[in-house]
Amino acid sequence: MKRRKKRIKYKKERAVLSDVLPYELPLTFSNHHFYEFLIENQVEFRGGEIFWKQGDEALDATIRLLVGADRDGQVQAYQRTTLGVTVTEKCLKHFKGGFASIPFGYKIRHKEDEFRELTICHPRSQLQLVNLYDSYKELILYYCRVSPFSIRRPSRIARFVFRKDRAHYQTLQVETSGVEESGQESENLRSFFVYKDYSHIFKFYESVKFHGCEKKYNRLLKLDISKCFDSVYTHSLQWALLGKGTVKEERKKSNRTFGGRFDEFMRQANYDETNGIIIGPEFSRIFAELILQSVDRAVCVDMERKHQVVHRKDYEVFRYIDDYFVFYNEEEVRDTFLQILQVSLKDYKLYLNRAKAINYEKPIITNISMAKHRIAKLLNETLKYELETVSPENSGGDSDSRPRDQKRGNIRVDSDDLITQFKTILKESEVDYKDTLNFTLAIVERMSARIIKDYGSISKAETSEKQLCQAILAVLDFTFFIYSVSPRVNTSIRLCRILQVFMAFLKKATTNKDLRHTVFNAIFENICFILNKYRSSEHTPVETLYLLIALAELGRDYWLDVEALASYFNIERKGGRARGFRVTSALNYISLVVLLFYMKEKKRYDTLRDSIEATIKGRFREKKATLRRDTELTLLLLDILACPYVKLQTKKEILRIYGIKDEPLQEAIIAKRKYWFTKWTDLDFGEELDAKQSQEVY
Repeated sequence: MKRRKKRIKYKKERAVLSDVLPYELPLTFSNHHFYEFLIENQVEFRGGEIFWKQGDEALDATIRLLVGADRDGQVQAYQRTTLGVTVTEKCLKHFKGGFASIPFGYKIRHKEDEFRELTICHPRSQLQLVNLYDSYKELILYYCRVSPFSIRRPSRIARFVFRKDRAHYQTLQVETSGVEESGQESENLRSFFVYKDYSHIFKFYESVKFHGCEKKYNRLLKLDISKCFDSVYTHSLQWALLGKGTVKEERKKSNRTFGGRFDEFMRQANYDETNGIIIGPEFSRIFAELILQSVDRAVCVDMERKHQVVHRKDYEVFRYIDDYFVFYNEEEVRDTFLQILQVSLKDYKLYLNRAKAINYEKPIITNISMAKHRIAKLLNETLKYELETVSPENSGGDSDSRPRDQKRGNIRVDSDDLITQFKTILKESEVDYKDTLNFTLAIVERMSARIIKDYGSISKAETSEKQLCQAILAVLDFTFFIYSVSPRVNTSIRLCRILQVFMAFLKKATTNKDLRHTVFNAIFENICFILNKYRSSEHTPVETLYLLIALAELGRDYWLDVEALASYFNIERKGGRARGFRVTSALNYISLVVLLFYMKEKKRYDTLRDSIEATIKGRFREKKATLRRDTELTLLLLDILACPYVKLQTKKEILRIYGIKDEPLQEAIIAKRKYWFTKWTDLDFGEELDAKQSQEVY
């Protein structure tokens, strides 16, 4: 079949689809509808001002709310001619207090008793990023070619490629990574840049480069930078690109360069902080990469010029973001490298985490790699049908009248034995659950899909359906057991994908209703157990919010009781059942929105929904002084205006807090968009899981 290629030129605004959000966000949240709004209304940041296509008063007011502009901000109309076409556009010139905004930080589970803060930057910062990428994308690529060590760096601008051939579809069956990878093809653009060489660290462990170095060198040192993103000093980017002395002597000139502009953007997106950069978005990884590229080059040059130690001859180094892999033979070479690297990092206020340094000697294989190999063997041998083809006895007659061959299947999955063997592998390999969990669930997902496929191909006997049910229950038992030990966002997505495999099959009209209820009830009880175990506390459990969305997919017979739902979010009754609820926990934007999404317009949740609406209105009143620069409140505002489950009066009260008191204008703003960041209705659980999985990074 002839290979066909179709290229589509994406607009510069596509950066908001891929490079401005953390991966660890609820399934219901995306920037797709925000992106559509920017394109439809030609909203862009240019020269320190916001421009958009001329529209009605409601559009002007909506953009003010979106970008956090003060009511007194000056709006002017302009005519601009591009390619012979004259358009009238509006321009917003004044931002009270400048462009600095308060990012929305939320926590995810990092270790058993430790959390990590991720960040969403303000929509106006996202607009700035679009302009920054568009203006300096070639310089970003240029400065990312400096390092001889980096194995994850932008190498070119990503482009949409669609090939309608068999090889293309086979390629798509391979597990996708979260960024565009050089040499790979993809259905969707997942990042603004294509990355070279590895989109995920596990690919490096399995690469020709790693194995080649293992042949050439006897030792490997693995180390990383201590709290890299938290430690980055934003001004140090200019030092890396122009030289520290030059920047200090020519500060004003350097501020007008690419490094100065990127530095300014990072500070404004983080409320004018210079110490530390926001964690989560891809642009932060690029910012850090630009600095570390300069560090790498300095280390490589000093090793050769001052110590006559040559890279790729006497040693070889690979850096994946802030992790270093140093292959060497002589300990003197290792010590020299460490000394020079520490000095070079200190120039940029960065330091190695020496406590986490690990030394390996031949054979160079990690405990995690050994555990993964054994886990893969265990699951591939256990979670499957034993298939055989049975030919009926020859009954004579012509070939068309003879009985056809039948495929029979037998499946037995013992969850207790599986759990015991899995724990044994971890114990003997000396690794933690978290180190192998995502890998394990990926195999379970693949094998679950295979079980359903094989079941569809066999000739059904009386025991077939019962066997299938028992196998699914055993898979669920094993899956929930290992997941419950250490939930993470990526493992929550994997778990939901496994559930989706079974739920999609069981929802078919031909499926036995008793089988469906047995499996759905097992899913319901396991999810309830997890929600109760990891109920909301000081930190929003983003990981388990995925399970709340999955729970809604089971249907009306499996909706949580209002008391159980409130308990999960640590919401208390005021008194009797008729008196409503008191929200005592500090629920953030993510929890509030997912809670509203789950409750929808169902009557059983009316009193709880009223309490949530009252809480939301209180949040806006409490932070009236910083409303327009607060990212969390801006996201919450726009999503509440679009939410079909929130009362119209609540929406109008919130707009009045923003100083918009004219009712016709309020109603026009509310009607402006069906969705902003949360897709309130028509959410396709399977499609959203696929899209989220394709965005995974690291």
